[in-house]
Amino acid sequence: MPSQLVDAWKMSNETNIFLLTKIPAAGLKDSYAARTRTVAAQFAHMHNVRLRWMSHSAPELVGKVKPFPRGSEPGKKELKDALRASEKIVAAFLEHCDATGKVKAWNGPPATFLSYLVAHEAHHRGLAMVAMRLAGRKLPEETVYGQWQWGKQRNTR
Repeated sequence: MPSQLVDAWKMSNETNIFLLTKIPAAGLKDSYAARTRTVAAQFAHMHNVRLRWMSHSAPELVGKVKPFPRGSEPGKKELKDALRASEKIVAAFLEHCDATGKVKAWNGPPATFLSYLVAHEAHHRGLAMVAMRLAGRKLPEETVYGQWQWGKQRNTR
């Protein structure tokens, strides 16, 4: 049975997938200012940061999962596949951390590492939504607020 840390992590990733699913394809190219990450690049960055942490903390878990090249603009399917793959890696790491009470390369308990990851990704989801809003794309309220209705995300896989 997965730990509460792993359950929380998976719910956070489901929020990413839920939002990504609802973004129109054209919205992936939106950015909030010149020379800033596009919406697609925000999601790619989340995946890349996960892998960067895991390559330092648990390289044996990373396997063949690769980061996106700098400046790449992956499509929805690529992003979803990458986020799901890195979700599994981080989940396995969190399971180990929960069992040992320690996080390699982190100064604090597993719960604070998880809170960092979740906050970091929420920040980038927010930047993605701001980019779309500034580009004239307003997501429906059901999407914006639906991110926080945990049961809905379970249906995005």
